[in-house]
Amino acid sequence: GAPTGHSVPVREVRLSAGAGFIVVICGEIMTMPGLPRVPSSESIRLNDQGQIEGLF
Repeated sequence: GAPTGHSVPVREVRLSAGAGFIVVICGEIMTMPGLPRVPSSESIRLNDQGQIEGLF
């Protein structure tokens, strides 16, 4: 009962070694960017005048 005669267009194969995955990108699928190793929040500080620095 399984359908036959179909093909899946594989555009790219990526290795996500840290996660232990092989990722297959098919057709027009877009991926989200990963997170950096150090979050941006770690660079936010208050200066001597009490103003916030490090926001982008």
